[in-house]
Amino acid sequence: MKNLPLAAIFGAVIIFFGSCSSTPMSIFSGSQVISDDIAGIVHAGGSRTQTEYAYLDYLGLNWILHTFSWGTLEPYQGEWDFLVHDALVAKAKSSGIKIIGILAYDNWWIYDDKDTHRNITPEVLPDYLEYVRKTAEHYRGRVDAWCIWNEPNTSRFWKGTREDFFELTRQAAAAIREVDSEVIILGGAVNRGVFGLPEKFTRGLFESGAMDNIDAVAFHPYELNPGRTLLLYDEFRTIVNDYGFGDKIWITEVGYPTGGWYPTKVREKNFPEYVVKTFVNLAAAGAQRILWYQLFDPPLRDKDNSESFFGLVRSRRDYTSKGAEAFRLCATYLPDTSCSVLEDSLLRSMPNSLRAFWFARNDETGGALVLWNEGLGSKRIRLQLPGTDHTRHDPVSGDETSIPAETVIRIGKMPVFITWTLPGGALLQGDEKRPVVTR
Repeated sequence: MKNLPLAAIFGAVIIFFGSCSSTPMSIFSGSQVISDDIAGIVHAGGSRTQTEYAYLDYLGLNWILHTFSWGTLEPYQGEWDFLVHDALVAKAKSSGIKIIGILAYDNWWIYDDKDTHRNITPEVLPDYLEYVRKTAEHYRGRVDAWCIWNEPNTSRFWKGTREDFFELTRQAAAAIREVDSEVIILGGAVNRGVFGLPEKFTRGLFESGAMDNIDAVAFHPYELNPGRTLLLYDEFRTIVNDYGFGDKIWITEVGYPTGGWYPTKVREKNFPEYVVKTFVNLAAAGAQRILWYQLFDPPLRDKDNSESFFGLVRSRRDYTSKGAEAFRLCATYLPDTSCSVLEDSLLRSMPNSLRAFWFARNDETGGALVLWNEGLGSKRIRLQLPGTDHTRHDPVSGDETSIPAETVIRIGKMPVFITWTLPGGALLQGDEKRPVVTR
């Protein structure tokens, strides 16, 4: 669902990008409150099987993203068919999973030539708005958020004019509000283009009034590595902050392929590292929701097509993790916390290449510490951990190892993920709740 068929051009201009993978610490400011439902996955739950939903529960996700395609809901003008989507919605809701629905795309019967144009002209906009209204009304109280279109800044998904899309967004938001005053509405859903962020397009959305009735802006920060993903997020936040949306960004797609020819490809052995770093960086920077693209690699994979390799899981048949265990750690231990970047008295005499994020549970029952080294080699550090039940988690296998409250470990590029509990946490003083990292 990204614009990566343009990756050949993207690759040709890649020389203009640095290969920076480090995290610029200036991006993080203060403490970030992490929502209790931050984690989600794109294209999950589609099989509606008990096996898949048991696995989604194991992963700890809160959201799935699903496209409620106009062409499937109204295959012929005036004839509506919600059955397939009804089944998925019912299964997700019975499993306690929230749904983001995408309202897209065009429909074959609106064109004389019957081709797919990826365009809604003013003449057929009333037909699209009827689809939006009918769909939002049908799923009122069952779909938790609607996103208007997908990556409209790219020619793959929108071939019309900017002005037509701005008007579509404005009127679609109004149509949703007519039938459901409580549902969350997302706009934007833009991604990085070949030559950078679509700043003019994004500003046009806001300045045209298209976002006036919308709750949050969706963004797809696909990049070469976690450090660059964070930089891209910060650039986007700077733009939308001018319109009061700097703290209203939902990452509705992010990920890296482990094969094919996209320039964002990562070696599979490094994939868990990328998952943890990306999730932690974006959460600490203030992203309100983070949905990973996607759950499974498809069963019939084309080795040259990166779209076949975005899965956290290698196959529906055996559920072999590529990065799912790394995602599970983040989805399980980061929600409902307050995140601080360790520094000053808690990060004593450490090199600038060390990254240390402390996630303190808001109910004061425990916490998590995530560390990695951005520089070459590894760094030897000493930890002083609060509480009890100190556990080191392996982002690759998910294995757990008990560790002492005071221990010495080495930190390399693969994140170290440690958790603990705080019995009687509310009764402890500030220093008794905090981890300390020293040489």
